[in-house]
Amino acid sequence: MYVTINPVKGVAAEPTVADLRHLLDELARSMRLVEKSEVGCCGVTLSQCHVLLEVARAGTASLGDVAASLGLDLSTVSRVADGLVRRGLLRRDTDPRDRRRCLLCPTEAGRELVERIERGMSAYVERILALIPLDRHRTVLEGLGLLVGAAKKVEEGCCP
Repeated sequence: MYVTINPVKGVAAEPTVADLRHLLDELARSMRLVEKSEVGCCGVTLSQCHVLLEVARAGTASLGDVAASLGLDLSTVSRVADGLVRRGLLRRDTDPRDRRRCLLCPTEAGRELVERIERGMSAYVERILALIPLDRHRTVLEGLGLLVGAAKKVEEGCCP
């Protein structure tokens, strides 16, 4: 691990940008491996998984709602949704209030797949939490909450 330890007091010294970058890279790499193996075995791509989960959480969502929620282009969400519709995991319905607007709804097969994915990911997170002392769980959640909140406030990435 990159975080330096203060040998005198046995606590982490002031974290540096390099420390945070290293830990974020490690976390991203380990989570990506899980996403590829867990979701890949369910027969959908990572993009399809994100769209399917987002629609299932909303119950019914427009392409624009899903695109905004996931931070993706409308054309990307439309293309991914097309694949899910072809596989029978999502259904496209016309919005009864605005016939020009399309709504996405999970099918029964889509809901079943979402349940399988959610169970698998919950079991994975439970295994992670089991390796962290119980009295540190709240600290981990608070730290991640702060990190996510700060990341959402940053307008541009590393290549503005």
